[in-house]
Amino acid sequence: MSLTVLPLELTSAYNLRINKRMIKKKQRIKDLPSGVGVTTAVSGSGVKYWRIRLGKRFTGGPIVLKDFRNLDDAREWIGKQRAQAAVTGQSTYSLTMPQMTDAKAALELLEGKTSLTTCVSYWLKHAAPRGGQKTWKDISSEFLTSRRAMGCKPKTLVQYESYLRVIGEEWNAVNLTEIKRQDIEDWLAETEWSGRTRKNYLVTLTTIFGWATEREYCGENPAAKISRPILDENAPGILTPSQAELLLQAAHACLPEMIAPIAIGLFAGLRRSELCALDWSEIDLAAHHIEIKGIKAKTRQRRLVSISDNLLEWLRPYAQEVGPLTGGVDAFGEKLKHLVRGRPKIDDDPGRPAIVAEWPHNALRHSFGSYFFAKSKNENLTAAEMGNSPAMVFKHYRALVKPQEVESYWKINPKTPANLIAFKAK
Repeated sequence: MSLTVLPLELTSAYNLRINKRMIKKKQRIKDLPSGVGVTTAVSGSGVKYWRIRLGKRFTGGPIVLKDFRNLDDAREWIGKQRAQAAVTGQSTYSLTMPQMTDAKAALELLEGKTSLTTCVSYWLKHAAPRGGQKTWKDISSEFLTSRRAMGCKPKTLVQYESYLRVIGEEWNAVNLTEIKRQDIEDWLAETEWSGRTRKNYLVTLTTIFGWATEREYCGENPAAKISRPILDENAPGILTPSQAELLLQAAHACLPEMIAPIAIGLFAGLRRSELCALDWSEIDLAAHHIEIKGIKAKTRQRRLVSISDNLLEWLRPYAQEVGPLTGGVDAFGEKLKHLVRGRPKIDDDPGRPAIVAEWPHNALRHSFGSYFFAKSKNENLTAAEMGNSPAMVFKHYRALVKPQEVESYWKINPKTPANLIAFKAK
């Protein structure tokens, strides 16, 4: 039997054409629902049939016509329509025939594995996100703006800019919704980066996609479930007591303005960013502490770092009421590199040997952490001094130095009397 849905505006004209060819007679069906009509008709070839009309009152919109060869079939169909309407209401008839055909085809493809609603919800979330389609290039500047608004430090912003630029070389023109987990895994695998660098990029991707997901630019974070590279747990590189002393002597001979920052790095363990942002007004020799203000600390938390007895002797000759401790991160790094590398012998100049063949990463801070933890045997106290977690201190600085080295390290003192100011030598 055929099912025909007619637009409301065509119904009257259609019935007029049919009336010319058929003889119609009202028939009774008990308990007929409101809005449902039944008529008999005879076609041009003399075949009698029953026509069921589901009107607007029943369907809520379109008129539905259906023909039957006998009254029992018509009654049965009306009963099914009544039962269906009791469950789904008038929404049963809100779909056009093409829409119903499309839905039927989709359900056949699904083979009962899930519902159409679930499929549509997934598609809207991943292919048509509420925040709109955004390419990597579109979100790069917006992400940086959000980080500035959060108050990220300039160093962090520079790092984000670098990461965004490198990642953009691969995906600038690609929609975020099209970047999948496998794409990220393949991209990282094709690089020649170290495990540490790959991990840093993966962490950054996770952060950026997490931010984009919150803004509904994409349906999920494809980087979140990627396993982080396993890194070798190498002990942090530190200086021996003799190397630390040679470094301070080299600063005394060549760059006396470096004595105070190097000594603070060795005996107070400040991070380089904290060290290079430090002002003399934040160094209280009388109270034996250095104030690391929250705005200058990596963790954004203010802390007081103790000044040891030997550090006090190194700082006294250079103490000022106010003024920057260094000329900035770049200047400090270049001067430190000059001291570490030494100076070759030229003619009558005997030169100066290198402090160490290969400078360990973050050697000043790691040296402090190792020797202070060995002296105090207290990871909580060491963590408080360094602005770190006790677990991190215990993991990295435990059992790195011997007792005799600890004693020697904390006895490193200036060779010149503390009341004499060092001068710059050749």
